[in-house]
Amino acid sequence: MLMINSRAGAVFRFVALCGMTAPVLMLVLWTVASLMRPGYDQLSQYGSELGTGPNATIMNANFVVTGLLIIVFATGLFANIRGVRWTRMGSILLGVFGAGEGAGGFFPCDPGCPITAQSVSQLTHNVDAVIDFVAIALAPFLFSLGLNSDDRWKGYRSYSLVTGLIAIGLFLVFSAASLGYLGFVGLFQRLFLAATFLWIEVVAIRLLRISGHHPSLRP
Repeated sequence: MLMINSRAGAVFRFVALCGMTAPVLMLVLWTVASLMRPGYDQLSQYGSELGTGPNATIMNANFVVTGLLIIVFATGLFANIRGVRWTRMGSILLGVFGAGEGAGGFFPCDPGCPITAQSVSQLTHNVDAVIDFVAIALAPFLFSLGLNSDDRWKGYRSYSLVTGLIAIGLFLVFSAASLGYLGFVGLFQRLFLAATFLWIEVVAIRLLRISGHHPSLRP
């Protein structure tokens, strides 16, 4: 039994490290890709615009690897949380977000990432982005709803709830900017993703700590 618990702890530490790595990797490679794109405007351009044109491989690889890391993390998070419907739904949506990030690397947008699709890849990218962003906007909020039933996680309920509300609000603002009702679409996209990726980082760190104090992970 001790050996089984030890292996479970090692597995969940790996899962937590995947979650901790994803936001950092996204930030680093996004920064590198943008610095290698002369004239790229962080305030007015989508991150996905770095996935087409010169050095597009950097951003597309970023999407794929980060997405895979998030899927692994979401799977472990689902297994760690006690049987609470809302929290598990939040974990599932986090996995959907990871899958969407990965898909974005295989279906890059056309130059400028137009809302009106000019190619099959652009159309797929648009649909993927909507599903992707809706999933991560709702994930922290749903995740928060069941945390009080798990003593190991209930201290993170308020943070997840506030993050969820902020994410939903920023998603709506970002959507308005994407449709042309507001400027600075790049800024609002970054604020939205900053809030949600920070939440992933914080939750992953908590899972890492739990894996050290609770070898069984499901006491």
